[in-house]
Amino acid sequence: FSDCPFPVLNGKFVLSSESILKNSFPDNSVAFVECAKGYVRKEGSTSITCLNGVWSAVELICKKIDCGEPTHSPHMSYVISDGTLFGAYIKTKCETGYDLEGSSHRQCLVSGWSGKAECILTTCNLPDPIEHGKMNAPRGKPEFNDVITFSCDDNYILVGNSSITCGEYGDYSSPPPKCKAIECPVPEISFSTQTEGNPPYSFKCEATFECWPGYRMKGVATSVCEKSGYSYNTGEELRTKEELLLNQSV
Repeated sequence: FSDCPFPVLNGKFVLSSESILKNSFPDNSVAFVECAKGYVRKEGSTSITCLNGVWSAVELICKKIDCGEPTHSPHMSYVISDGTLFGAYIKTKCETGYDLEGSSHRQCLVSGWSGKAECILTTCNLPDPIEHGKMNAPRGKPEFNDVITFSCDDNYILVGNSSITCGEYGDYSSPPPKCKAIECPVPEISFSTQTEGNPPYSFKCEATFECWPGYRMKGVATSVCEKSGYSYNTGEELRTKEELLLNQSV
């Protein structure tokens, strides 16, 4: 009767630590097999026998470890396209407005799913204070969908959006606005002379006009620079009547 060669097994099986240390396998000797890493025993004998130089068939049935679907954390989901058996990978995703901290991919190992992850509510950096104005923001660091509003001092106007929103990627819906000093354009009144006021025309500054001889004033002679422009529209309300009146009765 012949000895058996060292057992050669497929990827699902390995020799036990006891059998792998043996130097020879005489006829009728027994070797023990077990499931390889990543597999667990389902059923069947764990031994093989040497019979006249040939090993008996392996009857052990091993199956891959199944990690199952991971436990869901708040605001988190998984993309499972490769299954949940040993060696498979899954992708971790967070809801809109949440940032992933930890592993973006996890693998099924002997001990279970690798890595850890959690979804943290997205925050934005607080904008710098606005010059010549006020900023109304929530306490602490602004979070996803928080709205910050802005306003300007009396003699300034807002340039930009009056409110900005903290977005899903940690940036704002638009840049913070600025407060610009109110300044009105130089009034243009035909057939008149300016008697009071000099540019630049800032907030509450006045400009007064007097008609040339032969013309009369229609509207108010003095205009005040306000937030929305002059208190009287210099193109309509404040203008000289472009009609010679020397030979007409008033």
